[in-house]
Amino acid sequence: MSDASPDPSGAPHQRPVTIAEKEEFSSGGRRYMIWLRGRWGLKIDRAVLWATGYSLMTKQFCLAQRHPYQPTLFLTTIGARTRKQRTNAMPYFPVGNDLVVRGSNGGGPTDPHWVHNVRANPYAWIRVNRKTRPVHAHVAAGEERERVYEALCEASHTTKMYQDMCYPRELPLVVLRPWSDVDNANG
Repeated sequence: MSDASPDPSGAPHQRPVTIAEKEEFSSGGRRYMIWLRGRWGLKIDRAVLWATGYSLMTKQFCLAQRHPYQPTLFLTTIGARTRKQRTNAMPYFPVGNDLVVRGSNGGGPTDPHWVHNVRANPYAWIRVNRKTRPVHAHVAAGEERERVYEALCEASHTTKMYQDMCYPRELPLVVLRPWSDVDNANG
């Protein structure tokens, strides 16, 4: 792996930088189990997820990590620079009435592009179970982040693993809240 940095305990580790290194890390060292990959793999996964609400890409990583399938959604954000809509598929976690996604970038050294889009513009859309709806997206901070992080650590052992690998970068936890709930809170 390409980027050496210490984890919170001070022990050095190698941060994944290339796609192959990120696959190796995200599969728990079982990259041989990742058969759906690359541009064509993503296209196939997006088509299946759109039609069925089930992600083959997520399933293979869950199998490699030896944990149950994690429900997956499409998140559409508005590009921070381009102002064009950008859509990504990612596992999500329910936390209270909200859904939360992690900006892990495979444990890489930088936040994924879609996190920059959320920071620039909270207007987003999610597609869950073949239904699309608008959401307010924001990166959790402070007390909210602590609460959400604890909930995600209980829901998935990989949350702490990604946070440790991302260190010193703070793993972005993006809260997706229906606009109706935002309007009610402000009204």
